[in-house]
Amino acid sequence: MDYQLIAFDMDGTLLDSSKGILPSTLDAIREAAARDKVVAIATGRSPSLIASYAERLPEVRYAICITGAGVYDFRERRFVTEKCLPQDLVPQILDAWEGEDAMSEVFSGTEIFQPAGYLDRLGDFNLANFRETFERAANFVPDVRAWALAHAGEIAKYNLHCRSTEMRERIRDRVVERGLDVEWAYTEWASLELTARGVSKGSALEGLCRALGIPVEASIAVGDSGNDLDMVRRAGLGVAMGNASPDVLEAADVVVADNDHGGCAQAVRDYLLA
Repeated sequence: MDYQLIAFDMDGTLLDSSKGILPSTLDAIREAAARDKVVAIATGRSPSLIASYAERLPEVRYAICITGAGVYDFRERRFVTEKCLPQDLVPQILDAWEGEDAMSEVFSGTEIFQPAGYLDRLGDFNLANFRETFERAANFVPDVRAWALAHAGEIAKYNLHCRSTEMRERIRDRVVERGLDVEWAYTEWASLELTARGVSKGSALEGLCRALGIPVEASIAVGDSGNDLDMVRRAGLGVAMGNASPDVLEAADVVVADNDHGGCAQAVRDYLLA
């Protein structure tokens, strides 16, 4: 197969453990662009959380962001596609985690909204390495629940960062048992993402391929976590990082090195440019 596009997840894939981009990755992306290949980002982050990295990646125009709820064009600074949660689901989502000591996070437009005062608690949710990113790009509000209710028709994704995987499963079970018409995905150590029905990185990858006139069979998707599963399965070639979760390793067609040891550069050179 003559692969034409590669889409990289960010955290745990494109980014190393210190949230940087390896020089080998940057070199491989430049080489791919020079050979007229499309390199895209596919992340749970909002455009605001990607912006500082996009400056270092001028070869990357498109980002599947907010776990597929949007496709963003960094060159034109606009959404190509965007899908929000149905307004009536937002109160039900809020009720599903009532009584749990979780950190909630709301994605709306290009921005992310978090509760004020939680930066010093990021370690409780295994998110300490995101502190600099959140300080730079997040918006802090006194009451995320009140903010979400006031903007219920404008929310693309609702995140819950939990203190344990058991807490995450309890909340996920409530979402399922109550029949909430959402897509859910696991990410990070114990985080739960909720988006509108039909939204995933995989569906957004297919949409981006259609927009660019590229058969999805000619795409490569590289990821490491639960919210990458659908993308890895739908791409022409699904690639798991060496540090990927067991479900992604099982779903992938091939496995490369981990995010600290050149896995992204390997995916480009062994498969996109081979």
